[in-house]
Amino acid sequence: MARSIVSAFGAIAALSLIGCSGTKDGDSGSGGSTGTTGPQGCTVTIDATYPEADQADWFYRSAVEAYINEADASATISLSSDAGDVSGSMSTDDDGLRLIFTPDAPLSPSTSYTMNISTCDGEGGASISFMTSELGTPIECDLSGKAYRVDLASARFVKPDPAVASLLFDALEDDILIGVSEQGDAELQMLGALSDGIGGQQNYCYPSIEFPTAAAFEDPFFSVGPADTTLNVADVSVTISQLGISGAFAPDCTYFGGGRLTGELDARVLGPLVGELLGEEDPDAICQLLTTFGVVCEACSSDGAEYCAAIEVVDIAAATTGVALSCVAGEECHPACTTSTCEDPTAGICD
Repeated sequence: MARSIVSAFGAIAALSLIGCSGTKDGDSGSGGSTGTTGPQGCTVTIDATYPEADQADWFYRSAVEAYINEADASATISLSSDAGDVSGSMSTDDDGLRLIFTPDAPLSPSTSYTMNISTCDGEGGASISFMTSELGTPIECDLSGKAYRVDLASARFVKPDPAVASLLFDALEDDILIGVSEQGDAELQMLGALSDGIGGQQNYCYPSIEFPTAAAFEDPFFSVGPADTTLNVADVSVTISQLGISGAFAPDCTYFGGGRLTGELDARVLGPLVGELLGEEDPDAICQLLTTFGVVCEACSSDGAEYCAAIEVVDIAAATTGVALSCVAGEECHPACTTSTCEDPTAGICD
């Protein structure tokens, strides 16, 4: 049971908290310190940008970002190409240290762009040139039956702090697999599952994850949710509030990139499941533990109680496994489960 709980919690963590940075083709990559300073008397510096200068694999649907060392009311961020300025909107985080430019429409794949950052009333800043990846080009294959292994090392936290990832990844003993069971013109039927150990194929002894709605599909981009998604793990039903997942498939369907995940983790829901892992089930105590990582429990969208942590993870990538996923209805109850405890293992096959 202990491994089951650890693996199950790891699955929830991976679906909800996928951290670190990476450079896999199709990802947005990792930001780096630019070392850019302003003119004499200006103390604003640009500490990191997403994308980095000369990056060649930026995701065509991602917002561009810059992190500065101190709030600057005059700071701006914009985007341009050889065709002229890109229309879009600028926003900042509450502390003013993260500048975000969101284009009004997806960028073109395999195209050069320049991110323009201005600080200190235009006296400081930087211009960052980059290129989008091939993602955004229509697919040339049928997605039905394709399954993908999520590359945890390639994803980047936006919310909450990346330090939370290390707490959860240490417990993860299996990969997260995401598959397409059926492709339609405007939607995909998708399925999630755990692998049989890191690098393994699907573990048929764990229930698969059925998303509550079909994924919208605008070739090659997919998006599922946001919707409350219930996982049945270790005999405990766990709901991830307003889970949303999106990304784009490569033209040859060998991987998807630019993945983005949003949702909420509710300490009241996770308590019974993570008690063995964290040594604590009380939701107030779990929220208190999260504060040591700079994460504050906020109002839940469901009822306004302050037990939820907002999740936003970007730059998720996944390579094909070459083996289609099966829908598994129950724990340790499927013909392919080597430790099946069912009198009739076929009961573990989804209708």
